[in-house]
Amino acid sequence: MWKAFSALKIKGEFKPRVDNLVFRLHYRYTFILFMAGAILSTLYDFVGEKIICMIETGDEALQKVVQSYCYITGTYTVDKLHYGEVGVDMPHPGVGPHTADDAVTYHTYYQWVPFVLVAQGAMFYLPHLIWKHWEGGLFRSIIQNLSVVDFLSAGKTGTIGNYFNRENEFKSLAVYITDSLHTHKGWSSKFIFCEFLNLIVTISTIFFTNFFLGGEFLTYGVKVIAMTNMDPENRTDPMSEIFPTMGKCSFRMYGPSGTIEKRDIMCLLPTNIANEKVYVMLWFWLVIVAVISSLWLILRSLSFIRPIREKVFTLRAFNFPRHNMKSFEPLLGNLATRQDVEIVLNDSDFGDYILLSQLADNMDLAMFSEFVRYLAKHIREERRTSSNDSGVHDDDDISKLKRKEAEIHEHPYLSAKA
Repeated sequence: MWKAFSALKIKGEFKPRVDNLVFRLHYRYTFILFMAGAILSTLYDFVGEKIICMIETGDEALQKVVQSYCYITGTYTVDKLHYGEVGVDMPHPGVGPHTADDAVTYHTYYQWVPFVLVAQGAMFYLPHLIWKHWEGGLFRSIIQNLSVVDFLSAGKTGTIGNYFNRENEFKSLAVYITDSLHTHKGWSSKFIFCEFLNLIVTISTIFFTNFFLGGEFLTYGVKVIAMTNMDPENRTDPMSEIFPTMGKCSFRMYGPSGTIEKRDIMCLLPTNIANEKVYVMLWFWLVIVAVISSLWLILRSLSFIRPIREKVFTLRAFNFPRHNMKSFEPLLGNLATRQDVEIVLNDSDFGDYILLSQLADNMDLAMFSEFVRYLAKHIREERRTSSNDSGVHDDDDISKLKRKEAEIHEHPYLSAKA
């Protein structure tokens, strides 16, 4: 059993991430959960054989044929026999005498459970693959060595990180952002589309699973919770309705005289012991992920409103870093001021905000605030340079020009050299 789980390794990475925790809930944790469920549903050696049918015969070959037949064609339970007292009204939930007019439910989906779980897990990974293809490694190339692990921990060279080299990294990143302002709309739109796609996959999985399990999955978890508060001797187990551990199977064969005999066989389904637990776990997990994803997308939609996203950015670049560093007053001068934050926000659109937010997610708070200060300084320098290039000069430039003109007037040969 443990060998099967050894393939499921959660890789602890500290690389720069171009997504967020909500995004990783889908392609990492939910994907792993579905793969683990698929493995559990195939561990027949852990719970016994996949099916054991009780047939009155000493022929071992016939026993195997009957068991294989009932597993392939499926078993069934009688609907009315799920309600009543076990041991009095029926020997097992859903199993007992019935007439042709009684409603029965056939259970064949347990054969497909591993395949469906693997396919659904792959669907949760799909938005990540799409985003990884669209993003193309852009974010990791621009953040370079400014992620929190590079900043705080020792690298391969044994240094104490990139703290003392941060100016060079700040410069490269500031140059890129300044030169590419207002060009990240497509990048951010694709990212938000993949976030919506994650929610669509989650909701689609819930409804497809409900269809796959015969319309019982939507209320599965609610019924399980309600069952725990009932009398154990007089309650209907919803898990036994969807994944019965005992079922009935009809097997026809020739009798000694050549007539067709119909045998009503009762079968034990050990595989459903794992299936019922897997789907209870998946129900609660999918509901939690759907709620978290919905709330996150509501917050993401609010960020389209400029005053709201400016307030959030100010908290991350100004308020939080200063609150964390208030006991280190000498270092407060390195952090961004409100004016620095305003300069960066005034020059940024929604796409730039998403990029800067991703940078904040990957950087230490204090380091991100330092970078915002450096970026604001670089933006001011670019403005000054562009103003000078357009013929608008500050007082120092005007004074220099007047002195130059005076020198040329006094020494005509300087005109030729100029």
